Amino acid sequence: MNAQFVLQNNLDLTKSNYSRIEFFILSLYFFTLTINKKKRRKKVKKTALILFISIALQCSKEETVELHITTSSDEALAHYKTAMTYWEVGDDIEKRASLDSAIRIDPDFALALEMNDVPDWLTRKSYQEKAQSLINTVTDQERLILLIREAYRNDNMNNALSYAKELVNKNPESYEAHNWLGIVQSDRNELVDAIQTLKKATELNPDNYQAYNLLTGHHIAAGGQVMLPEEERNIEQGLKYANELIRIRPDAGYSYHFKANCYRQAGEFEKAIPLYEESINKRRGKSSEGTALLVSGHNYMFSGDYKTARQRYGDAIKTARTKEGWFSLTDYLTWSYIFEGDYRGAIKTIKEAESKLEKKGFSGTPLLFRKATKSWQKFLCYAHNQMEKDANDALASSIDFSEKRADNLKDPLIDRSTKGNIAYNKAWNHTLFGRYDKAKLNLEELKMIQEKINSPTAMYGYYNLLGMVTLMEGKSDEALRYFEKGNPNDIYFLYFKALALKSIGDKIGARQILTDIANTNFSYWQLAIMKSRAKTMLESA
Repeated sequence: MNAQFVLQNNLDLTKSNYSRIEFFILSLYFFTLTINKKKRRKKVKKTALILFISIALQCSKEETVELHITTSSDEALAHYKTAMTYWEVGDDIEKRASLDSAIRIDPDFALALEMNDVPDWLTRKSYQEKAQSLINTVTDQERLILLIREAYRNDNMNNALSYAKELVNKNPESYEAHNWLGIVQSDRNELVDAIQTLKKATELNPDNYQAYNLLTGHHIAAGGQVMLPEEERNIEQGLKYANELIRIRPDAGYSYHFKANCYRQAGEFEKAIPLYEESINKRRGKSSEGTALLVSGHNYMFSGDYKTARQRYGDAIKTARTKEGWFSLTDYLTWSYIFEGDYRGAIKTIKEAESKLEKKGFSGTPLLFRKATKSWQKFLCYAHNQMEKDANDALASSIDFSEKRADNLKDPLIDRSTKGNIAYNKAWNHTLFGRYDKAKLNLEELKMIQEKINSPTAMYGYYNLLGMVTLMEGKSDEALRYFEKGNPNDIYFLYFKALALKSIGDKIGARQILTDIANTNFSYWQLAIMKSRAKTMLESA
């Protein structure tokens, strides 16, 4: 027997019991006719009508509709439901543990297999392949979700959009269907459509945590997600969405984390501090405790207190329960040195993490991936500190590790992605050191790879880099045409777009971009490199 969980609305006034309520109220109304005293009858009559109208309005609202989930076990379903609540608030280890339990009880639980993104790539792939093999055993709703996820893995964002729209068309009253469509539209950088879709999702379910999460992020770049253009961002609106998160999940530290992020993005670091502390306290002992400490560290870093920031980063690293978590957290310590302009300090942290990889338990293909990443980070530092030989050597090491990993995995998608990344990084390296003809050759290679990907964002990297090369060659007008086709949210290339605008005399446009960069307070490597440069240019203007 398939178990399906379909939640009712909070009042439990569903279509099935509406008629009973209606009968009761109407009975009360007609009962007034038997009351002798006119005044009392009038009062009861009025009360009955008010009750009837109030409850009728509640009952006329569409009940909260959730997508059906196919499993052979109610117990497995309960574990899946628990996993999804963990997923909402970033408790990844707890999420995976609950999904593991669901799969152990029901090995053919398609959605549990699909959503269990375990760190080991081969295990994750086996789960995904099994989930896809079960696609004809689940509901049409689940089939479409599986197809959306598969389209993502195949870099086919056009198909992902098509499946998400079909999911909504077939389930127009499902808030979850709208969530899926909103996610896809966001990832395609179709933010006007995404916001409209996500707002509809909150109308269908006012307690829709995921939708409010995404809506908040579009205004403040939370978690590196796609953000609205600078002129359309609204911190106050972000705060309203974040308050909804707290209302829905006051027990979750993540909710306070997001509200704090709003204040951080607005540069109100003092207001953010108590909210980050609340987030830390509510996440003690959970897998996301490190994340809570990390984002608190970001707040101190952007306020200029690098010492306290790094203390928080160190505390975050100590909380890591997995080697993968430890590895991710070390990156931010590196970025903190780049934000401060200390590339040698950044390289030192990279080498320290690099030396611990095998001691932490990385081996085989996962080790190759981590070594490739750390070598790329060294390239990033050397190249932007104009240390050409060291940059070339670091990039060569990163490419070597990446190619060995791809050879080991023998997966066409990994192979294509690896070749694309290599072409991109070679072109970028050549550009940084003035080797523009060589850069163009690598860009042509990149173009041939990316053109085969069925996604509106596939060519972003190509156009951004081509714009940079063209700008360096002194062709600012042409460069701007390329930048317009690139990623509008990539701060690294937005900086060069500002240079191009300044070069053609558009000082206002350049200043707007530079101000946006200078006022962004979220930690990722692009901003680490460009924030201080943007500030310097603004001060010198």
